[in-house]
Amino acid sequence: MTKRISKRKLIILAATLAIMLVALIAYRYHGTWQLLSTKSFSQAEIVSQVRRHMALDVLLVVPLLILFSFIPGAPVSTVGIVAGICFGKGLGAVLNIVGITLGNIISQHVYGLIEARHTTDEPAKIVQSIENMQHPLWGVIIGYTIPFIPTSLVSLAAVKTNVSTRQLTVATLIGSMPTAIIYAFGGDELINAHFKSLLWLVVVIVLLVGLLWIIRKDRRRVNKV
Repeated sequence: MTKRISKRKLIILAATLAIMLVALIAYRYHGTWQLLSTKSFSQAEIVSQVRRHMALDVLLVVPLLILFSFIPGAPVSTVGIVAGICFGKGLGAVLNIVGITLGNIISQHVYGLIEARHTTDEPAKIVQSIENMQHPLWGVIIGYTIPFIPTSLVSLAAVKTNVSTRQLTVATLIGSMPTAIIYAFGGDELINAHFKSLLWLVVVIVLLVGLLWIIRKDRRRVNKV
């Protein structure tokens, strides 16, 4: 019971900090959005206006990504896309990779320390699937790679695997990179109105979802043994 309360308190604290960061970022960009809504700008001018703020916002976005990666159900993708909008695909991708990877690693350590359980009595299917894989590190990589799978569930599954911390850290970095880059590219293409490129990103995401087949296939091998 104490462990569950501790987890709840940590999530509440993380959510409170995340709300404060969102409010601060919204405040800093309020003038920019207001200006864009009252005047007509070319596409290049819009991008220039949105990306006027840099140094301090970098220090705000990374912690926000870390917190959103830790909070169950938090829309990490939204923050990742906003990073692409505000910082471009290059810097946005770097910020996303750093923030999301650190958030996932921190989540693993926290879940490992308090032996967290999901809200239901039975573990989520994705947690069971990764835990029962013959090659669980592949499951962790794939779980973090697919945008539609909540990262909190993958982190929970990760701490249930019998692999070294170093291996898990490398797997987390590799798995976090594709979605981090996709979010940044998506945000950059969105603000530049490159809608055809966005269609290609959708195709890539659909292909990534197909990686779930590997998790199912590897799990069936274990069940047959």
